[in-house]
Amino acid sequence: MLRNLTEYHWAERIDEALLLLARLDVRTVALAGGTALLASNNDDIEAVVDLRDLGLSTVTEDMRGVHIGAMTTLQQLMQHPLSSSIACGILSQAAHCSAPSHAIRNSATIGGTLALGVASHADILTVLAALEAQAVVRSGSRTEVSLNGGMLERSGAGYSGIVYKGKQERRLDAASVSKERLPNELIIDVVMPRFGQQVQGAFARISNTPTGVALLNVALVVTIEQDQLRRVRVVFGGGDMAPVRCVSVEQVLEGQALQTVRNMQSLDALLQKGLMAFRPTTDRYASGGYRKASAVQLMRQVCEAVLTKHVSIAV
Repeated sequence: MLRNLTEYHWAERIDEALLLLARLDVRTVALAGGTALLASNNDDIEAVVDLRDLGLSTVTEDMRGVHIGAMTTLQQLMQHPLSSSIACGILSQAAHCSAPSHAIRNSATIGGTLALGVASHADILTVLAALEAQAVVRSGSRTEVSLNGGMLERSGAGYSGIVYKGKQERRLDAASVSKERLPNELIIDVVMPRFGQQVQGAFARISNTPTGVALLNVALVVTIEQDQLRRVRVVFGGGDMAPVRCVSVEQVLEGQALQTVRNMQSLDALLQKGLMAFRPTTDRYASGGYRKASAVQLMRQVCEAVLTKHVSIAV
């Protein structure tokens, strides 16, 4: 319950929402899907700004990349044709796994999920990190000043109550939004590079139940050129563990021939070598030792999935 909530604003323009969030005298937060905010016990919140009418629920692609509006729900993202076409559909797959029910996916938004971070336990955070996604955040300010009138040496009229409105915009890596975003910053957009047919992807997870929180998950994104693995991205996440790139695994897979990766013994040797430097954290869901032991199994799954998808596309 938000016991001290006294204001509810239904913003119709982004600038309006930014000015409300910029207030220092009233603790104001953005209301996206509401799945987390309405269930919170934060008594500091005095006002909310509803974002539903800001037109931020689109998924588009242009020459600059793929753009996902912050108010796009996980269900919309899961069903959008563009999501299914990116890296063999891992974005759509992760959106489905990120919430246990259709009702929650219809409410939870991509912007709200990023703002909540690992507390959301959403698998999509791992996939967004592997896709090198960034969140566009914007803040606004409003300053009122008074200009004095003219002097004897220089005539001029006096003006009071002049308002200057300013906006600032920056990009944050999707994996670090919850830690780096300031309270007055609004997530507007999620952007990622464009991906061609040569870019393959796979996602895998381990959990106690089919709809339970992932104890460990992994996303693999790779470009296959001339039957070799190029531009390999491997990201692990799950539970309360923030998404983390496993550069050591990326390095051992980079440049490997598909024939080598198809050989199970060769693949296992590469993965064992790459995962030696992997140091997953321990939390209430799983120990670091369990995650490290499970990482080989998950990596084997995503590598096999990428190879299978590559064959089907080639055929």
